[in-house]
Amino acid sequence: MSNFFDKILKENIAAIFPNLSKKLLGIEIAHSEELKDKLQKTTEREADFLRKIITLDGDELIVHLEFQTTDDKQMLHRMRVYHALITQKYQLSVRQFVIYLGEKAPQMRHEFTPKEIFKGFELINMQLIDYQQLLQSDIPEEVVLAVLGDFDLENQERVLQRILERLDKLSNSPNALNKYIYHLLTFARLRNLTNITEKQLEHMGITYDIEKDAFFKKGEIRGIEKGIEKGEIKKATTVVINLFKANKLSLEEIAEASELSLEEVKKIVAELK
Repeated sequence: MSNFFDKILKENIAAIFPNLSKKLLGIEIAHSEELKDKLQKTTEREADFLRKIITLDGDELIVHLEFQTTDDKQMLHRMRVYHALITQKYQLSVRQFVIYLGEKAPQMRHEFTPKEIFKGFELINMQLIDYQQLLQSDIPEEVVLAVLGDFDLENQERVLQRILERLDKLSNSPNALNKYIYHLLTFARLRNLTNITEKQLEHMGITYDIEKDAFFKKGEIRGIEKGIEKGEIKKATTVVINLFKANKLSLEEIAEASELSLEEVKKIVAELK
């Protein structure tokens, strides 16, 4: 997912995980511990969020979350690789969730046919979550996510006003409020609500200097994203070359490990010959 959304979610998810687990995942947690280990299979993969938990019923399992802003057609195959790595490493049952943050309804497959062995993951579309469930939280990081929820027929301006009022009430300092507003503006981009959010800030007299915010500087965001894309492509190309030279995997398996298409892998391999 985009580096900006990824950074904020990874920064906040630990604080809001117990609440979100109950509200969105349907899992009540009695105990959890962070799993910091990187997943490894010829190349390292780091999950967005990985926790070993014990439920109120005493069941021990791994909860794996991935956050998606794009409708990735390869998501099911990616999650299968994660599932294999996690079960091999921890020898526990795993429940996997992809939390979709995008604007359009997701079309990605999230379950294999019975013949395909891997059962699949559970897809949570934030657009179908009542925003008031998140708005009523006492945790600011959770309130911010209300902007991604279902407003039903409620006026967008009014919803943004309520979110900002709630953040203002829960923030213990101007700096904290500024941070939560930055997070809100970041996620508002996924719903094309940036302008409405800015107008509500102005209307409510809340000071936030957007010109100093690197994320919103005109033209800068795309340049940063292009830089990230180039770095990821270079890294994936190196993985393909190393796996091909090892001569142990098929091109299809190399494509899955590198998260590139089979056509892209074939092109890289052809250039080596």
